[in-house]
Amino acid sequence: MRQLITKSLEIICQIAIVVILLGGLISGWRMGGFFGGIGGLVGAFIFSVVVFGTLFILLDIADYTRRTAEALERKTP
Repeated sequence: MRQLITKSLEIICQIAIVVILLGGLISGWRMGGFFGGIGGLVGAFIFSVVVFGTLFILLDIADYTRRTAEALERKTP
């Protein structure tokens, strides 16, 4: 069950990244034309990397902790 929740959260994050990038591109395009769209895309990319990068790092830490605990349980007699 825990894996299902973790994988679902990863999929939701990936969808949110795409939505944020498209939103940044469209809003920048409407405000400043081509160069505004590029600026909005760059800003949305930086925001996505900061927010979702942190979340992915936390998910990886949880995964490595779980695998380490499983390995230690198998190793102990």
